Amino acid sequence: MAEEQAASEAPKQSAKGGGGSGMIPALLVIVLMPVISFAMFKFMIIPMIKAELPAQGEPAPITAEDLEINYEDSTEQISYAFEPVVANVLGTSQTRFVQAVFTVYGRHPDFVSLIEAKKVRLRDHADSVLGSLTLADLEKREIKNIVRNQLREGFNHHIGKPLVEEIYFDSFVTQ
Repeated sequence: MAEEQAASEAPKQSAKGGGGSGMIPALLVIVLMPVISFAMFKFMIIPMIKAELPAQGEPAPITAEDLEINYEDSTEQISYAFEPVVANVLGTSQTRFVQAVFTVYGRHPDFVSLIEAKKVRLRDHADSVLGSLTLADLEKREIKNIVRNQLREGFNHHIGKPLVEEIYFDSFVTQ
């Protein structure tokens, strides 16, 4: 009998000692996570951001003067017509496509040469915009205006200056 009492008391003593040790890792996580987060932000993220900013003596890539367009020499718009751009409609297993033929307009004296210099990038952007359209997008009434705005913003981004003022579609067909 004495052996049975000793055996039943042994597990009770070990249970008391092992119950509090589970809190130590949780407390370490609660205390160390803010410290680790602060160190990561200060020593990794901030230096990465500073590396991307231009130096103080170096001018910014696009200045306010670049954004002010005032071409007194050319008051009429210059046009550039793109070849047809064809892209598959997203989500149709390449069974349907959208075709767009459009013309871009601007007033810069070197408008045509600037477009020609970036023509491959501009066509690729047009392919990307048209290729991201779904059937639900194409059923919207304002889809041409949405695509027009995306193309204009993307073209001006790729050119580096806001030269493209207007885009008109000669045709916008979905099959």
